[in-house]
Amino acid sequence: MSKPVFLFLSIFFTFFVFAETNVYRISMMGAEIGKSTETWEEKRNPDGSCELVLRSVSEMSLARGVDSMTIRSDTTISADCRTFEPKRIKGEISEGGAKIFVEGISRNGVFETILTKNGNKETSSFKMPKNTAFFGMIFKKLSAEELLKGGKTSIISEESLAESEISYTASKNPDGTVSATVIFQGIPIKYTVSNKKVLRSEIQNGLIVYTLSTIPEEKGIQASGSPDILQNTKLINGGISIKYPRKTRNTTFQIENADFSSIPETCFQKKVSGNTLFVTSDAANCTNLPVPEDTQSNIIEDSSNPEIVRAAQKIIMGAPNQREMVNRIAKFVYKHISNKNYNHGNMSAGEVLRTKSGDCTEHSALFAAMSRAAGIPTKMVYGVVMNANGEFFFHNWNEAFADGTWITIDSTFNIVPADSSRITLIYGGADSRSREQVSLSVLRFLNNTAIFARGFSNE
Repeated sequence: MSKPVFLFLSIFFTFFVFAETNVYRISMMGAEIGKSTETWEEKRNPDGSCELVLRSVSEMSLARGVDSMTIRSDTTISADCRTFEPKRIKGEISEGGAKIFVEGISRNGVFETILTKNGNKETSSFKMPKNTAFFGMIFKKLSAEELLKGGKTSIISEESLAESEISYTASKNPDGTVSATVIFQGIPIKYTVSNKKVLRSEIQNGLIVYTLSTIPEEKGIQASGSPDILQNTKLINGGISIKYPRKTRNTTFQIENADFSSIPETCFQKKVSGNTLFVTSDAANCTNLPVPEDTQSNIIEDSSNPEIVRAAQKIIMGAPNQREMVNRIAKFVYKHISNKNYNHGNMSAGEVLRTKSGDCTEHSALFAAMSRAAGIPTKMVYGVVMNANGEFFFHNWNEAFADGTWITIDSTFNIVPADSSRITLIYGGADSRSREQVSLSVLRFLNNTAIFARGFSNE
């Protein structure tokens, strides 16, 4: 091709300088659950600038009791080839409900984001600190020498579309590879890196592991049967037996090995001494007031959805007070979700209302949306709940501010107020950062935590 023709074409086309594809096996607790394919490209734009582009496509199948959930994601990020400054992100995520579409772009040092689900949008923006990079590109940016020195840097999480700081340490292995540990939001993630390529990553002592595959991509990677995530993430009560946990009104727990300082004090749980927690169903003396997130609609608790508003108004019609409204909504949610299963991961309240399907998260999302639509401030609560066998499972419930008093609601069990055989770990928020924080709080609590029931009283 002649040089003039080449120059002519370069005006209209972007040229890819190189392309590299890596396929990772994903395993959970030793069993394969799926794969992730990463495609790296360096391209020259018509204006002469260079962009590094990473497309990540992953699919995982998780067993949850007798049910299963498939998580699919397809995300593309791009950054400056030299500085690794983030340029843009675009992707979609599906966890059994309608897809969440993700978009973000850098403008004059400010990163602007939009999340869309069922036509509802969440927007945010933040000023990027100097030397910020996408988390997924951090090992392309940092050389082996920089990793070995250790340090801190700012990243944008592709999950939350929010900026945060990570720290890292590393050591060199006899085979020349580098073992690095990255601390992200208090969670240690271990990596094996060679020539700026991740060979393996591990979170929470093998809970989730990504391993670079040596099998050609066309042969595929088959899941070998996912372990039951519910059974493998449960915690066992090491203290006294509570035969009827759904009837308790006051419970005292001793918590070992967890970061006790990260467990919040709320209207319903107080730190008594040391690592002892007192949980109650009665918040009559609590003076905490609602915060803005307790009344806001978002892409999951879509309280402004006309279908949600109509359903809520129909249910509360004629109720003498807000407490009665709460009781009615909780009862409706419990009965309405007739197909109780673990097949979904991010369904909105509107989707739950239509499909009548879901687990504790769908119950809580629907309750929160309907309660807010009725004018009652409501929180999404995430924590652990004890069953009659003394097993703690991760669970989702609500708190509502009705008639000037906070009430706990567990619409999964149709209990108002909810019992005290539970521990709150974190409250949900109104954006993607808060949803990521929920996942991280669960991972932190899983880290060798032991729970002992030391005392209780029933209703």
